[in-house]
Amino acid sequence: MLEPLGKLVLRVAAGGFLLPHGLGKLVGCFGGPGLDGFALELRHFGVPGGLGTAVALASIQTVSGGLVLAGLATRPAAVAAAGFLLTTTWLARPNGWFWMQQGMEYPLLWALAMSSVALLGPGSLSLDRAWEEHRNEGVRRHGDAA
Repeated sequence: MLEPLGKLVLRVAAGGFLLPHGLGKLVGCFGGPGLDGFALELRHFGVPGGLGTAVALASIQTVSGGLVLAGLATRPAAVAAAGFLLTTTWLARPNGWFWMQQGMEYPLLWALAMSSVALLGPGSLSLDRAWEEHRNEGVRRHGDAA
């Protein structure tokens, strides 16, 4: 029972930390910059694309965080989140290691956490598992009717 609980804790932490950061960028929740502010941050880091890029990246962060938190489409969502976080890590690289100086330490930690979720899968305490069980039950019922 400890392994499913460990996967749940990792998934909830990784998705639960990423989701509000995405919402802050996407719609300004939790004191976040909203899309205009996020677009400015991206320009500061030399990322091209303006508002469209900000929408795409904030959406990836928000949706992948929510899906990982829920344990739904967990592996692809965790891969997308890890990709986003590795990009953030790369952009923070010129500031050094420590997050206290806007360095790469914190986004790298979460990229590794999301990579772990992608490798381990959602676990038995997830919507992915519930969906799989529901689908298998339907297959069994359909097979019994034949």
